[in-house]
Amino acid sequence: MSVFSKQKIKDFFIYGLGQGINIVSPLLILPYIIIICGEEGLGKVGVGMSMALIINGIVDYGSYINGVKEISINRDNKQVLEQHFKAIYFSKLMLLLLMLFFVGIIILTVPFFAREKELYFFSFLIVIGQFINPTWFFQGIENFKWISIVNVVSKLLYIGLFFAFVKQKEDYIYVNLFFGLGAIIGNCLGLLWIIKKYGFSLNIFKVQPALTILKTEFSFSVSQLFLSMYQYAPIILISYLGGDFVAGQFRVIDQIVSIFKTYLNMFFYFVYANICYVLNQEIKRGINVWKQYNGVNFLFLSTLLFVFYYHADFILRYFKIDEIQLKATAEYFRMALIVPFLVSISQPLRQLMFAFNENKIYIRITIATTLLNFILLVFLTKQDGLKGTFLSIILIELLIIVLYYGILLKHFRQNLKTANGI
Repeated sequence: MSVFSKQKIKDFFIYGLGQGINIVSPLLILPYIIIICGEEGLGKVGVGMSMALIINGIVDYGSYINGVKEISINRDNKQVLEQHFKAIYFSKLMLLLLMLFFVGIIILTVPFFAREKELYFFSFLIVIGQFINPTWFFQGIENFKWISIVNVVSKLLYIGLFFAFVKQKEDYIYVNLFFGLGAIIGNCLGLLWIIKKYGFSLNIFKVQPALTILKTEFSFSVSQLFLSMYQYAPIILISYLGGDFVAGQFRVIDQIVSIFKTYLNMFFYFVYANICYVLNQEIKRGINVWKQYNGVNFLFLSTLLFVFYYHADFILRYFKIDEIQLKATAEYFRMALIVPFLVSISQPLRQLMFAFNENKIYIRITIATTLLNFILLVFLTKQDGLKGTFLSIILIELLIIVLYYGILLKHFRQNLKTANGI
């Protein structure tokens, strides 16, 4: 099947419609959070959301990378699919309960979190929703219709609950609660469809396969946790170092930039299963498919970033940024747009790191760059505020690109030799 066949274009259109609501929902909600709850309230909501997303990196435990890959390769073997399905969900349940215990202790005992304990406990519903989320299975079988259905239902419920109940400044504590409730209900629909479609039996869950996943995926999942911390922890550090108002400023910029990050993640998982499938059959053809997908995507994204860069003031006014703060915020925003540009290069390289089973070196790179990012964040944020924050992220993304490319170079050279008949 051609990369740009009618079926692939149709799948991408369906998938894009469903994922598009991830872009639209914050555009609808964010300005109202600022109007009703202020930038301080937005900063608190952002910290709670980031905490939940970091924990998601633990609960997912590799299901969105190795899980997708295994489902993709064994998509026609119902028995193997059921084994993976049950083992992954059982392992995720163990981690969910463990996280609930530890996070509960942290929220109740650490003063930084205890001051907003209701917000953080409500935010944990996002983690429960992600535990249920069957998108990894749908990605493996490339069922983009149901990915879209689940996502649209989740976000429509979230938007409806938000506008129905968030009316006063102190209602910021419910924003993440409604996000989590929407995710739980929407994801349950997708999970029930899979069970019915494949006739999976839920009466017997074996402990050993789940423990095997926890053991074999441990080091890789630790790296995914560090990746989640790299992506979502900056706002927590900023809130701690600079207060809720500065965290709110960062959240506005990061939320707009996250439009591109959301799109890149969507595109990553849309093509990842197919790239793994083709590479498993023939390396040369798989790399060509990878180049076609990501080359077109890079050109498209670069054009969008160019438009956003030159219309920064107009975009920030939509998000109710005070005119006094507009000039400085626009400068930070333009700087922040460099990040998704670099991610559009690092994400395709990360696909090949997984596809070529360079997991061990990927783990080391992820842990090392995350720790380095934390050091730079603290130092540069103290020195230059938000400008230092974004500079730190840019430097780390550049380092990641160089390291990934250096590791993958041997695979590219091997492919070149094969193409030349050497």
